Amino acid sequence: MSLISLASDYMSKLDKKKAELSFWEKVFFALFAAIFGVAGWFSSNYKDADVALLIATSLVFVFAILFLVVVYRKIKRIINEIGEL
Repeated sequence: MSLISLASDYMSKLDKKKAELSFWEKVFFALFAAIFGVAGWFSSNYKDADVALLIATSLVFVFAILFLVVVYRKIKRIINEIGEL
C-alpha cells in the first residue's frame, strides 16, 4: 500500500474537493499571470519581432485564454460539488 493511497483513505470527500479546488485555483492564477506576461511582451515588442514569433505569441495568448475558461468552469463545478456535500 502506498503512502498516497493511505492518505487518500483517511481524507474525507470534502477535504479531497478542497485540495482539488486549491490546485485548480493556483492553475487559474498562474494562467492569468501568463496571459498578462504575454500581453505585456506583445505590446512592447510587436514592432521589432519577427512575424512568426508574433503569430506564435498570438496563438499562445488565445490558447491560454481558452484554457483559462476551461479551468474557470472546472473551479465552478468543484465549488458546486462542495456545496452538495
